[in-house]
Amino acid sequence: MPIITRKIELKIVKDGLTDEEYDQQWKYLYQINNTIYLAANRISTHCLFNDEYEMRLKLHMPRYKEIEKELKKLDSDKKTSDKEIRDRLLNERKELDEDVKNKKKDFLQCSKQNSTYQLVSKEFKQYIPSDILANLNQKIQENYNNNQKKIESGERALSTYKKGMEIPFSIRENKRLKLFIKEEGIYLKWFKEILFRLEFGKDASNNRCIVERLIESDKQQKKKGEDYVANNSSIKLVKNGRNTRIFLLLSIDIPAKKQVLDKDVVLGVDLGIKCPLYLAINKNDNFKMQIGDIEHFHNQRTMFQKRFKSLQKLMCTQGGHGRKKKLEPLEKLKEKERNWVHTQNHVYSREVIKQALKQNAGTIHMESLKDFGKGKEGYVKDEYKYLLRYWSYYELQSMIAYKAKLEGIEVKYIDPAYTSQTCSYCGERGERKKQEEFVCTNPQCKRRGEKINADFNAARNIAMSKKIVER
Repeated sequence: MPIITRKIELKIVKDGLTDEEYDQQWKYLYQINNTIYLAANRISTHCLFNDEYEMRLKLHMPRYKEIEKELKKLDSDKKTSDKEIRDRLLNERKELDEDVKNKKKDFLQCSKQNSTYQLVSKEFKQYIPSDILANLNQKIQENYNNNQKKIESGERALSTYKKGMEIPFSIRENKRLKLFIKEEGIYLKWFKEILFRLEFGKDASNNRCIVERLIESDKQQKKKGEDYVANNSSIKLVKNGRNTRIFLLLSIDIPAKKQVLDKDVVLGVDLGIKCPLYLAINKNDNFKMQIGDIEHFHNQRTMFQKRFKSLQKLMCTQGGHGRKKKLEPLEKLKEKERNWVHTQNHVYSREVIKQALKQNAGTIHMESLKDFGKGKEGYVKDEYKYLLRYWSYYELQSMIAYKAKLEGIEVKYIDPAYTSQTCSYCGERGERKKQEEFVCTNPQCKRRGEKINADFNAARNIAMSKKIVER
């Protein structure tokens, strides 16, 4: 089921509360907000310690190091093909791994009383409810596991968490925390009997309708894949001058639309330099479409950058009292730029899905752009630095992917190698003249010598590609 997240403002319901009780509820929220990031960092450190201890055990095993060296030697020696030796070494390493895990368990005493959750719970349970700590523990451990390999290789540092992070909780598992409708208003019952009213404002995203359907689905017997289901959600406190605003980040599993689309009809999406998006269909040569104007996109972002630099010169942002206040205009400008880019990507991705449905395409192909613009050493090449600074391709692809999932369209990623240098009609390499045109040089091709739009040719190659890769 596709997962969507809706951001909805919350207001504490003051009716029936004394001023003292109302203040106590705010103090309780601040107490959680001011300590949850400490708990998150403690969990993250525990995860790293557990891995480091396991590595230390392996380093102090002479035989384990010998096996690693022998396996590396077998991998580097192309002439060696003794399968029995390799299998024996792998089995021996597997036995040593089991021995390491057992020693790790004995040392850490990984019982229910000494698990990461229990250790953190003992320290923070007086400030944070156990349900929140359990959800926090799950979230931090998932994040650590996702980045574990990069942390080990030194590609990234251990994640650190700051004050103001989201406060996770589960509506689904805890019946005390629930959404309900009362007197045409929608409310959230939270910890310590705090009652929030959901404020939808202009509701351009149709959030009220989604929440109402979620509540109705919760009352009835849910059928998997057919009803809305509340996922692990969170609230976030945002400082706004002297006031503090509260937002609910409601995560919902929603059913994908059941539509009769042709999976064999593939929409190819090329993220180009001259235009943000170019579309083509594998079974329809007449369909070609450009979405967006890269000059407008880049000019707008360049304008934001110039304003940011001029503000930096005007503002005295060196250390000293009041520095945070001086930096507020810069932070607001940054946020304004992020919001503008986010909105543009929503417009582009919505148009892609609209065209896919119009062409009855059940599949969308996009290029796998991992490590785009990087050299062999992993550093971004100079010619791509400007492009990567102003081109939010990852966010755009993510938006296309989740919107396609909502409509029941399958998204696949293909190998991007030579998509812009290969003729989409004969499969032979051709010439890309300037940036806008592609010319096939194959004498046997029916389009030989013809000037073809380079972005259309690339999009058509993407649509017809069979080189599917995992993202």
